[in-house]
Amino acid sequence: PRRRPWFVAASSGPKDVVLVIDISKSMNDYGRMELAKESAATIVETLTVADRVAVVSFSDTASQVGGHTSLIRATSENKKLLINAINELEANEGTNFYAAFDTAFTALDKTILSDDTTSCNAAILFLTDGRITIGP
Repeated sequence: PRRRPWFVAASSGPKDVVLVIDISKSMNDYGRMELAKESAATIVETLTVADRVAVVSFSDTASQVGGHTSLIRATSENKKLLINAINELEANEGTNFYAAFDTAFTALDKTILSDDTTSCNAAILFLTDGRITIGP
């Protein structure tokens, strides 16, 4: 029951959320990839139309899923599109935290600059097994 959008909205208010999902090869170990995808989908489901959301996947490089470059309103349609994109993610290559965070902060910056933010809480949720393999 605490995952219902009305409960989450009442307990946290409008928010800007960026989900960053590790899709490196090591995520295939011990079912981590499926767990990350299930967790990300559950988070997206709890968002309301008052929220903004972006999903970033990363391995060697990072990109925002769904073809967007900033956060989008968490409408029912957008949430379905994001959940479908999350479910299609496949693990590959290495792990570049730097690219992941750069893409996440760029999405937040673009949202703020376009004045399309909730102007409330902002969160980056980083779903990874913690094994960095690429970067300075």
